[in-house]
Amino acid sequence: MRPLIELHGVSKSFGGLRAVDGLTATIRRGEVVGLVGPNGSGKTTALNLITGNLTADSGAIVFEGRCIERDGAHRITRAGIARTFQLVRVMPTMTLAENVAVGAMF
Repeated sequence: MRPLIELHGVSKSFGGLRAVDGLTATIRRGEVVGLVGPNGSGKTTALNLITGNLTADSGAIVFEGRCIERDGAHRITRAGIARTFQLVRVMPTMTLAENVAVGAMF
């Protein structure tokens, strides 16, 4: 069975700052994978590269056997890759279900 997502030497810089440097990973269907590191280590940048919110400077991102690193975010979302964004704090006047629903809207 082919991998669901493959990252091959993916890199991204912002000026002189190398945010992601040669990231290589394979994720198979059904796996649960965590991306762990301190603040500023490139976790969010890596997710933004996979979802098409940023374009990689180099490397390949393959989803279900197809290179997607140059596809726009809208095409990648339609293909089945999406992400959620972190809310800095919960909304205390809302229930847990309402807070989750707000996150689902974005």
